This record gives sequence, C-alpha cells and structure tokens, in this order.
Amino acid sequence: MKKWLSIIFLCLFSGIPAMLTAQEETAHAIREQEARLAEDPDNTEALRKLLFLNLHKADYRKAVEYGDRLLDIGYARKDYANEVVYAHTGLGQAYTMLGDSIIAYGHLGQARTNAESAHNDSALCSVYNGWGLYAINITNDHYSALHYFFMGLDAAKRSRHDELHAILLGNISAVYYLKRDTVGLTYSLEAYDVGHRQANPYLIYIGAMTSAYMYYLRGECETALPYIKEAEFLALQNKFRNVGDVYAVYGKILTEQGRTSDAIQLFRKGLSLVEEDQTSARVSLLHGYARALRKERRYAQAADMLKEALTIAGHDANGIYNSDIIDELSSCYADMGDYATALTWLRRLHQENDSLYNTDKERIISDLRIKYDTERMENKVQQSNLRLLQKEKNELLLGGILLLVLVSSALLWHQYRKKNRLYRSIVLQNQEALRREQSLQAAINDLQQAQSEKRPAPSLNEEKKASLFQQLEQLMRDRSIYKDNQLTKDKAAELLDTNRTYLSQTINEQTGQTFTQYVNQYRLNEAIRLLNDPEQDIPLKVIASEVGFSSMTTFYKVFQASVGMPPKQYRETAMKLHRKV
Repeated sequence: MKKWLSIIFLCLFSGIPAMLTAQEETAHAIREQEARLAEDPDNTEALRKLLFLNLHKADYRKAVEYGDRLLDIGYARKDYANEVVYAHTGLGQAYTMLGDSIIAYGHLGQARTNAESAHNDSALCSVYNGWGLYAINITNDHYSALHYFFMGLDAAKRSRHDELHAILLGNISAVYYLKRDTVGLTYSLEAYDVGHRQANPYLIYIGAMTSAYMYYLRGECETALPYIKEAEFLALQNKFRNVGDVYAVYGKILTEQGRTSDAIQLFRKGLSLVEEDQTSARVSLLHGYARALRKERRYAQAADMLKEALTIAGHDANGIYNSDIIDELSSCYADMGDYATALTWLRRLHQENDSLYNTDKERIISDLRIKYDTERMENKVQQSNLRLLQKEKNELLLGGILLLVLVSSALLWHQYRKKNRLYRSIVLQNQEALRREQSLQAAINDLQQAQSEKRPAPSLNEEKKASLFQQLEQLMRDRSIYKDNQLTKDKAAELLDTNRTYLSQTINEQTGQTFTQYVNQYRLNEAIRLLNDPEQDIPLKVIASEVGFSSMTTFYKVFQASVGMPPKQYRETAMKLHRKV
C-alpha cells in the first residue's frame, strides 16, 4: 500500500514524547522499553510505548504484535478506559498503514466507543488522529480527515494537553498541504510557532515545510524561501524520511524565481534520495523538474519526464498532481509546435478536471454526512436531556424544534451557495479550455494549409495510426460527422477507408477513450460552445439534437456525468458570468 500522507504524525498518545528528534533516539527508546518488557512481560506501559514507537518507526507488523499483546492484557484486566483504548487505537493505525481497511475500521470504531464511554479526552485525541489517518490513507477523503483532526483538537483543549494539540495542528497543516489549499497557512504557521516554543524539531519541520508551500502557492516566493531552507536543514540534521518533499517544494520555489539551474540540481538531488514507496514525492519532483526544463526550452526532455510522472502516479493510484502534469504536457507540446498532440492532452485535461469536479461533488455529500454524524451525536444527548426535563419544561421541545429548523435552513443555504460556487468554477474552467482549444485548432489549420504535399500511406504502424487519427480529427472538425446521431463505428471506419478494429485501437491509443466517449466529447464541446454563447437562445432539446445526441435523456446523462452539472444550470451560470463582464 502507498501512503498518501508521508509527512503526517502517527505517534499520538499520552505518556511518551509525541515525536522523537532522530531515528537513533527512536531505536534507543525501543531498546529501553524492550528491556523493561523482558523483566516484566505484562508491563502494559512498556507495551503501549513499544506499540506507538514502532508505528513511528513504520514497523507496522511489529506494532501489531505489541498491540495484540496489550489488547489481550487490557481485556483480561477489564481496563477498557485506558489500555484497551490505546491498543485498539494503535492497532487501527497500524492496519490502516498496512492497507487492511476492514480490521482498521473495527479497531478504530471500538477505540472511539470505549474512549467516549470513559470520557477520556486524552485517549480521544489518539482515536480521532487514527480516524484522520484512515480517511487519508484508505478513502483519500481530505474533508473527513480534517473533520477528525479538528475533533481531536477539541479533545486536546478539553484535556489541556498542549503536546497533542500541537501535533494535531501539524496534521491539519499536512492535510492542507496535500489539498494544495492556502487556507492551511494559518495552521502551518501556528504549528511552526508551537514547534519553536516546545523545541520540537519535527513540528518545526512540518510547520516550515507546509508554510513554505502555502506561500509558494500564493506566489510569495521570497517569503517562502526562509521556511523551506529551515525545513531542509531540519530534515537532514534529524534524518527525516520525507526529504524528497522538501526538495520538490524548494525546487519549485526557485523555478518560479527564474533560478532554473539551481532548481534542477535540487530536483535531481531529491530524486536520488526519495524512496520507491514515496510516490507522491517522486511525482512532485518529476513534475517540478519538467517545469524547470520547459522554462529552459528543453521541451522533449520535459515531456518525457511528465509522462514518467503520470506512469508512476497511475501505477500507484496516486493522482493528486495529475491535472497539473497533464496541463503542463499540453503546454509543452504547444511550445514544440505539435498542436495536435497538445490538443489531445488538453482533452485529457478535460477528463481529469471532470473527475476532480465529481470528487468535489462527493465532498459536498461528505460534508453533509459529517454534519449529520455530528448532529446525530448531539441529538442523542439532547434527547436524553429532554426526557429528564420533559415534565417540567415542555417548552424546550418547541425551542429545540425551532433551533433544528434554523440549523437545517442554514445548512441548506450553505450547500446551495457551495453548489453555485462549484457550478461557477466548472463554467469558467470550460470557457478557458474552449479558448485554448480554439487557439490550438487554429494553429493546426495553419500548419495543414502550409503542407501542400501528402505523405505516402505507410504500413500500419505508429505513423499510420497517427495519420488515421489526424484524418478522423479532420472529419470531426471540418465535416462535423459527430452531429450525425446515427454515427456508428462502422460508418466512421468506412469514411476513413479502414476497419472498425483499427479505428477503435487508434482512438484508444491516441486519447485513452472508447469510440463512443470520443464522439460524445466532440458533441459535449459543441454543446458547451452553444450554451456559452449569449447570442444563442436555442432550446436545450434543439441543442441536443443538433450536436448529435439521439435523445434528451442521453444528452442530460452524458452532460451531467462529464461536466459535473446539468446543461440548464450550466447555461444559467454562463449567462450570469457574461452579464457581469
């Protein structure tokens, strides 16, 4: 299993240091606890420390071994409020990192039940941290991870445990780092300041690393530079494992400043140090390296590196940088004058962004689920209180109902506004993509006019497939054959004087799409053009028929799935944007 959150904390429990300053100190602490355990095999304190120390060391199998022993002893002694809670929490984290979601879920769920029953806020910090790790590593759900980490912060405040509070701040800033969301700057700087107050090198490192990246995203590279230099110093001094992330951010900052030669040296250094299982860091380094090469006009080399990054990301199902990489590839081929290939990658960017918007829609659902879970727990408490007070204070029921109505209305309004912001971003993204596509298409047309001689038809190889695809593209552009709602693979193959098998294979190799997906993409692009045009007030049914869809149902289904919103709402949002301009 590939861990998404390579810079996040695992050791989050009461009673031992939350993060050690070096690998040697961790090894020393493990030997010390193992000696204690040799003298007393039932020493639960030593077992608990060994469980979490091995989590920190990333020796998850060893952590499971100690966790199982701690769990057995805890249940035998009926110590549900402490040892059982910590055993379940540590086992949940270990199985999360091993990728065994079912066992991890069971342990974390039991830990939460026991900690809540015992009102053990210190233990709840560990439990919520475990759930946050689960959300990142198993479901890749940043929103749920943040939800759990913030709940952990509340528990840390209640238990007045400054150390756990500081570590959770580091976790939160690390999630915002993965989200590439500059909202996390506040938490990054707070984690950085707390790290210095507590003289905690790892917390300082996390704060410096994430703060540097936040400032880079904001375009404030001069401000970012001191932070990333401090992060590099701490990573090397303390032998932190994720130094590749440091050089990825450092190199990107220097590239943005125009210091591409220095940046390339950092990217090379990072790639030589990063380990095989650190997929996110490797992909980020390759992406940054390619960007620097492109600025030096080394386009072919940059394109090869970007493709390598996509291959690694695809192999390990780690696609957080895919959209940036594909966008860079499209621009790279445009810089080389290969506008046809640039257009192909631009269309892949459409598909990638569609998946991102679908993810955003899932996040809306995730937000609602999180709110529902929280309100459900609060309602249980309220219902218990109401039963005790119902005879004397029936008016509380009415007040509770009124409050529920107000909260529900506020949530609905929040979701409505959030949905509108999402729709607006989708329309703006598509309008920009259409402008880029039209520019590339114009460049392709100019090149075709300049080429008066046709190449002889080669044997069926890569060159012939490329030629066949160009002929297909020309049919789609010049004759708009996609507007034929009876268009089939056989009919298109006949127009191209080939067979359906070669045609299907060519489309798949050139675009990664099936024939139907490829044709529907043209239909959708044409529909989007019409919906974006303020001068066009064509009924949706007419648009669907004109661009080639055989029915309104199919049009709505394909548009919603690909674009991320219904065509009616797309037109309304586009018209509002035009009126503002």
